[in-house]
Amino acid sequence: RTIVSALAAYIPLEDLPGSMCTVLCNLKPAKMRGVESAGMVLCGSAKDGDKVELLQPPADAKVGERVTVEGFAEPTPDPMLKSKGAQKVWPRVAAELKTNAAGEAEYQGKALKTTAGALSCKELKDAAIS
Repeated sequence: RTIVSALAAYIPLEDLPGSMCTVLCNLKPAKMRGVESAGMVLCGSAKDGDKVELLQPPADAKVGERVTVEGFAEPTPDPMLKSKGAQKVWPRVAAELKTNAAGEAEYQGKALKTTAGALSCKELKDAAIS
């Protein structure tokens, strides 16, 4: 999967190979810088916007594993958010995503998890996720 992002200003390229990350995969592909991007890497970001960090699953999480929200039913995601109405869902969801005081990802105060445990940012606490 090819994903184009604006992370170069925040995360050195040499830090990315081999890193685990969380990807939103069912967005409609979009051309960015002349390349079709087929997803969005989720990151925590400091309130002042000066620091951005990958939202990472636990080291023993399986690549491609679906993320769940603690206390919510097992998700059945749309294959792709194609319509304008469906695409408007993401901004509403993103507004409810953040890291808690321990750096663990939450949606409406409930943990974002894989079967291996919670997603987190190593250093960013009480930060927005987008």
